[in-house]
Amino acid sequence: MPKKKKSAESKPAPESASPSVPLPDPPLQDFDFSVLDSGGFKEDSVREEIILPILQTLGYTASGPNRIIRSKPLEHPFLTVGSRKRPITLIPDYLLTVDNNFAFTLDAKAPNEEIKAGHNVEQVYSYAVHPEIRVELFALCNGREFILFEVGRKEPLLYFHVSEIAHHWEDACKYLA
Repeated sequence: MPKKKKSAESKPAPESASPSVPLPDPPLQDFDFSVLDSGGFKEDSVREEIILPILQTLGYTASGPNRIIRSKPLEHPFLTVGSRKRPITLIPDYLLTVDNNFAFTLDAKAPNEEIKAGHNVEQVYSYAVHPEIRVELFALCNGREFILFEVGRKEPLLYFHVSEIAHHWEDACKYLA
């Protein structure tokens, strides 16, 4: 798991996966990725069919020491338009905690959405640096691709096509498990 910082705050990326603990088998080995081409496979399907199995295989659940927190509302503390303060609520799809410390944030996108650059990356970055969260790692997945960034670094730490997750599973575990 990522190293501890302090309660309900961020955790830096681990330096390496523990060599004494065997890695779980990669998820999605029997998944038919051709369903991503269906018009009915949208962001909610990516959450349920792609992301949830990955998170569960990494050891995250709705309860316990490594938790999945879904759709936590975050009030943006610094937004003023003109002379009026306007409340803005940010809602990340997933906040992941390890031992009650925020570890990283992850956002699902529809299979046709860009996740390597642009607005979607900026959106998830805003969750990661939010004063209530402050994590070093943030990720996006559109069902086809998975990308992991570190705050303060422009190039991704990890990028792969989800259909090839088995080839990148060790690195995924190193950063996220």
